[in-house]
Amino acid sequence: MPSEAWKRNLWVIFIAELIVIMGFSFVTPFLPLYIQQVGNFSDKDAAFWSGITGSAAGISMFLSSPIWGILADRMGRKPMVLRAMFGGGVVIAVTGLVHNVYAIVGLRFLQGLLSGTVAAASALVAAATPREKIAFAMGLLMVAVYGGNAVGPLIGGIIAEKAGFTATFLITGGILCIGGIIVTVFVAEDFTPPAKNEMTSIAGMLRLAKSREILPILGVTLALNAGPGILSPILPLYIKQLNPGGSAETASGTAFFLMGLVATGSSFVAGRLGQRFSIKKILVVSCIGTALLYLPPMLASNATQLLIFIATMGLLRGGMISSSSTLIALVAPPTQQGIAYGVNQSSSSLGGAIGPLIGGALAPLIGFKFIFAVTAGVFFLTGVLVSRLLQGVDTGKPAISAR
Repeated sequence: MPSEAWKRNLWVIFIAELIVIMGFSFVTPFLPLYIQQVGNFSDKDAAFWSGITGSAAGISMFLSSPIWGILADRMGRKPMVLRAMFGGGVVIAVTGLVHNVYAIVGLRFLQGLLSGTVAAASALVAAATPREKIAFAMGLLMVAVYGGNAVGPLIGGIIAEKAGFTATFLITGGILCIGGIIVTVFVAEDFTPPAKNEMTSIAGMLRLAKSREILPILGVTLALNAGPGILSPILPLYIKQLNPGGSAETASGTAFFLMGLVATGSSFVAGRLGQRFSIKKILVVSCIGTALLYLPPMLASNATQLLIFIATMGLLRGGMISSSSTLIALVAPPTQQGIAYGVNQSSSSLGGAIGPLIGGALAPLIGFKFIFAVTAGVFFLTGVLVSRLLQGVDTGKPAISAR
């Protein structure tokens, strides 16, 4: 690929992913409220079913992501990006048209099977970017992810309050398709199908996943995504509990916006620091620091205090995700970038499935505020795992043979 082509692709993917993640996150602040409305549930029952719904998408993505990764290395990474964007757009639009909680769970399962834009985009970027620029490229891609996650919930909460849940789901589907059109028109992939003896198979995937370089990263990825997932079923309901007379949709959107906005900045900073400092050290500091930042929300006595505390929770989260994503790009061979990000997405999705189940199950037992302490414990243990298991991984050269 020409020396400047990777930069053009990177910025186009940045714009498309920013738009798509913004669209996906439109529904984040009100999905538990939508489930509560559809099922006429109490707060505790809504938290439980929100956990089930979140886990459905995570489980299906856990099962499908490695297969999509294999196909990416065989057929090209761009087709996988388009599959994720267009497929996710159609399914999420249909979700707003159903009026049964079981249908919502089923559609979220289907969404997990078809989507996974971050893994697909990461593989496309990693395969085309010079090795010495990987940390910057992954940091920039995570800026798009967190930027979208910051703006999307705020806009989605406002749209849901003004136009209703159904309209917001339909708008989300349209936005995802716009992202797919941008990639279709403006991204050029210089892809050469691999030789038959290269590891683009189930056996190659398993070998890569259990390697001493990749396996610890997969464990870290699982934990990093389980932590925030624990909060997802209860956060909008907790805001509603602290602010019974206000708009839970808009307040929840504001909460996610603030946390995402702060995380966006930390992703950019981590991408820059990753070119100067050990990726492992950045990851350890980010994990331990995030654990401490998840404790203050327990002290909130009103919605305003909670929103301020939630904003600070994103200070180091961008550093965690961009650093772990950079490690995948650095240790996996170029011919297995799709598989590497596929199994990493699978691990991320498993964490995303486990997290809501834990949060939804614990909320009726220990109350909403103590869920933050559980999440803090997850991040602290992740930091310990990083310091002990990721030995010799933070290198600028592929560490695994492609043979």
